[in-house]
Amino acid sequence: MFTPLLVLFGIFTALLSTASPVEKRASRTSPPSGAVVVKNPAASGQFSTIQAAINSLPNDSSARTIFIFPGTYSEQVSITRTGPTTILGSTTDTTSYTSNSVTITHSLSAAAAGNDDSSGTLRVHKDNFSMYNVNVRNTFGVGSQALALSSYGNNIGYYGCGFYGYQDTVLANEGNQYFGVDYIEGAVDFIFGQHARVFFQRNVIASVAAGAITADGPTSASDTSLFVINRSTVQTSTAAKTDLTGKVFLGRPWTQWARVAFTNTNLGALINGAGWEIWSTATPNTAAVTFAEFGNTGTGASGTRASFSKKLSSTSGFNAADVLGSNWTSWVDQAYV
Repeated sequence: MFTPLLVLFGIFTALLSTASPVEKRASRTSPPSGAVVVKNPAASGQFSTIQAAINSLPNDSSARTIFIFPGTYSEQVSITRTGPTTILGSTTDTTSYTSNSVTITHSLSAAAAGNDDSSGTLRVHKDNFSMYNVNVRNTFGVGSQALALSSYGNNIGYYGCGFYGYQDTVLANEGNQYFGVDYIEGAVDFIFGQHARVFFQRNVIASVAAGAITADGPTSASDTSLFVINRSTVQTSTAAKTDLTGKVFLGRPWTQWARVAFTNTNLGALINGAGWEIWSTATPNTAAVTFAEFGNTGTGASGTRASFSKKLSSTSGFNAADVLGSNWTSWVDQAYV
């Protein structure tokens, strides 16, 4: 007579054991079983730097997790291992970036590093990577490109993270990538890339100075690069030193095949009425761009838009499955959709 109850209990226990740490609890302040641990100062069996923890992982197909205790870690981090890798930052609220207690920070310009990618505070060159509740900063500031994040790979997800820089904050350059409930801050071309298909969902995108938010640069008409910012908020950063009303653009075309769409997003008064701008007077790069909008709200959603942009009648072609592929729900954490 107790068999149905026992079966139900078994199913419930199995579900709990397979749920991710994010799904199981709103707070994550201790490492899950089997995780490599970063803490400064480190105790026995722990690592004091994130790079040391990454270097300790085998370069094989095994799935590995790194848990980081609260702190500011001043280092440049590179991740290239083959197997699925997850980084978890300690937080009292996994559902947002607002309670993040882990920060990776570094100051390096692309001019000094030799190229954009090499300047990244966090450099991810791998498939099957996820990061939760970690802030990443490049503190170089004005004067050169200086990346917080350089991201190359398929099935990459950033959840509840914060990315802070000035010029070229986030480089999403190859593969299918997802940014869910993140904060991205910068001034000039601070979301950019050339070959990636990227979906930004429920992000806060904040400008610290006048400039364009996105700069997509596919290298040919056949390049399928596409950035879609959906159900997000575009606003002036609290770090801005001047009034930005009308001084920020949704994007400019790094090449003439740039493809960017803002959909169902609240655009603050910082967005210029034209919405989009040319790359430069000498090189407008507008011949074959796709700069599109649908369902946006807020003061910045109104105005006479640039002639090379368009308003969509629906989000067809710009939904998550269109951007990331029909299997996107198999690798994107649905808690951040």
